[in-house]
Amino acid sequence: MRPRALRRRLSEGLLDFAWNEWAQMGLLVPAGRPSRWAQDPEALIVFTLEVARDDPRLFDELLDWLALNAALLSTRRLHALCRDAEDARLVDAALGWVARHGPRARHASRSATATAVPESLFRGTTTRVHTPDPSFAVAGWLRPLAEPSGKARRPDLHAPINLAFRLRELLGVGARAEVVRYLLTVDAPSVRAREVSESACFAKRNVHETLRSLHAAGTVRRWTAGNEQRYAIDRDAWARLLQLDELPAERPWPQLLGGLRTLLRRLGCTDLDAPSEYLRSSHARDLLEAVRHDFEHAGIHVGASLAAGAWDDLEALVNAALADVGTGAPQAR
Repeated sequence: MRPRALRRRLSEGLLDFAWNEWAQMGLLVPAGRPSRWAQDPEALIVFTLEVARDDPRLFDELLDWLALNAALLSTRRLHALCRDAEDARLVDAALGWVARHGPRARHASRSATATAVPESLFRGTTTRVHTPDPSFAVAGWLRPLAEPSGKARRPDLHAPINLAFRLRELLGVGARAEVVRYLLTVDAPSVRAREVSESACFAKRNVHETLRSLHAAGTVRRWTAGNEQRYAIDRDAWARLLQLDELPAERPWPQLLGGLRTLLRRLGCTDLDAPSEYLRSSHARDLLEAVRHDFEHAGIHVGASLAAGAWDDLEALVNAALADVGTGAPQAR
């Protein structure tokens, strides 16, 4: 499969995934399949801001959802989940737009310096923009003026995918809700503070303080194994409190969605269109190494062939990653 065809396959699969997730989180579109995992809202937002550059309708529906549900989100986590300047510019533009249009907007975008020649936000569009949106222009993106559609809804707090929002209503928008979400959903009898931090995306100090506070309150158990402290939570008690028959599954969304975002961007680079098969395979090998940690953290195999077989490994990774998010439930590992 050629680079453009592989990128198109990845983009279409990720858009299908994003639409299905957001349909269960408040976008006014039919949900095709129920997800049995707990989603990470900020990780999904940063991911969707990139993926939806191939689908302006999804992008604008997400903006509408953000305007309505801004109070349920953590600006700190949104910025922490940005991996590069492009992520940051997308998040700044979206938060700037919410600050202008949200009825209860409490978010403020970081200062952004507009580029000399704004970059087109949406890929594959040639329509001239007569009235650029100022919130996006200041972040260096060119797009038509966007207005709220008013179609977004509040998330259904009883849906498994929306456990994060339910915990935030109960515990507040901050480290406490993220720590409890991870402890309730991770498939392990106990975890280390480092593992909690990787999921919570708050500073290690904040996570340690949150774990200490929850332990002092008697809601989290703590003990020392070897040289490490380990933590666990009474899931049955929390399930009863939340009136859930079954707790949703955990997925390492910051790593998985970050890796998918990197794949999508890098597959659009001209390097992968090199006429030489050797050069194309060499660039594919570099891309595999760039995303190896993310996908292996998520339990998805990344091939380690020499450059000559790297393109086949890259195709296999795209197929495995799409299967992992496209079934509506985590694959057995």
